Amino acid sequence: MGARMKTPVNINQWVDGCKFTRLHWALFLLCVAIITFDGYALTTYGPTVPLIMREWKLTPTQAGVIGSYALLGAAFGAVGFGVLADWWGRKATVIACTVLFAVATGFTGLATNPTTFGVWRFVAGLGLGGAMPNVVAVMTEYAPMRLRAFVVAGIFSGFQIGGVCGSLLSVLLFPLWGWRSVYYIGFLALLVVPLCLMYFPDSPYFYFAKGRTVELRKVLLKIRPELMIEDGATFEANRTGKASVAALFQEHRGMSTIAIWIVVFMDFYLIFGLGIWLPKLMMNAGYALSSSLWFSSAYFAGAFIGILAAGKCADRWGAKLVLYMCFPAAFVAITLLAFHPGTALIVILVAIAGGATSGGQAVTIAYSALFYPPAMRAAGQGFTFGMGRLGAVFGPAIAGILMSMKLSLLTLFLGVSIPGLLACLAVVFIQDRYGFAALAGKSPIVQNAAESLTR
Repeated sequence: MGARMKTPVNINQWVDGCKFTRLHWALFLLCVAIITFDGYALTTYGPTVPLIMREWKLTPTQAGVIGSYALLGAAFGAVGFGVLADWWGRKATVIACTVLFAVATGFTGLATNPTTFGVWRFVAGLGLGGAMPNVVAVMTEYAPMRLRAFVVAGIFSGFQIGGVCGSLLSVLLFPLWGWRSVYYIGFLALLVVPLCLMYFPDSPYFYFAKGRTVELRKVLLKIRPELMIEDGATFEANRTGKASVAALFQEHRGMSTIAIWIVVFMDFYLIFGLGIWLPKLMMNAGYALSSSLWFSSAYFAGAFIGILAAGKCADRWGAKLVLYMCFPAAFVAITLLAFHPGTALIVILVAIAGGATSGGQAVTIAYSALFYPPAMRAAGQGFTFGMGRLGAVFGPAIAGILMSMKLSLLTLFLGVSIPGLLACLAVVFIQDRYGFAALAGKSPIVQNAAESLTR
């Protein structure tokens, strides 16, 4: 028989000290599946853009703007659904967003002109933007503290899996059924919805805030089955703050919030500026479309490895040190692509660029999730992702404008890589002493473990 816990039960301490259980595995695999489809739907435009430009006779500027529609929708979706999830709950929001981006991505393949295509991409972006921050928030609130950054980074690996699948399927499907076929695959994301209805829990802090103690007790026992909670037990959570936009700037969080936004803005600019235009840029450098698609696969494969490595290093060495390494590495790798270093070295540089930018993204998001108290975590993550999505809008658009100006290849790649240096500079201004770990003094587990991650 398990040890009987006295009341009140502290939710933070209960979750932070747990092991990785079957509930965690189910939640983790569902999150990875959702983010995989998210990554597939969002990055598919890159491989298809050369063929779309040819069919509809688009200029690079026009193609860059159209490529930004989904990212602009994602910016609105991240902010809107991030705030609403604090009221509706993470589970309902994640399911609604998944249905939205799955249906809209599938219908994108039916578009017969650039306008219709852009509208469906924008609608898909709303769901894509809303799904990711809520998936990250709920996984953050269930993962053991000692594994939290690694687990969140593992979720982000799904985005890279989706990107690799998009590139490889493009190689296989383009000759058979054309570029539209890769968008139809987006409908398959609907298969995840029934599994979410059965196995995806809501946030324990949402249950607590809404007074749903029966569900809270049930889910807490699933993650620590070796313990017992008395019937009629009461619960408490450490200081969490209010779920409002203004709260993100209160209690000395203002400078850090702005710094986090700058970091994710620049990082998403890097990721999507290079991710969407890499096939076209390499075609401009003299490579065939098929070779360019393989470079994209190397980019996402490198990102997959980089995310896992960065998350593990962040748990061991601290997030800031990892970010100080990732962003300069991304700048150097992307810039060197302009010098025609040869196919083998291009593959290596592209992989490094993917690993550095996406590893930096995963660590920044995990860092942000721990910085804000649980009650405002979805709102904080929503605005963090929203700013990131704005960076993702500007990256492809500015790259398209630069390509239309027929500048040198070095200027084009510098236009993508310089934000890496700006992101590194912004990290300096994140003030850890005003984060949740410092404010939640009631919980030594939270404070000590979070300080080890964010030092």
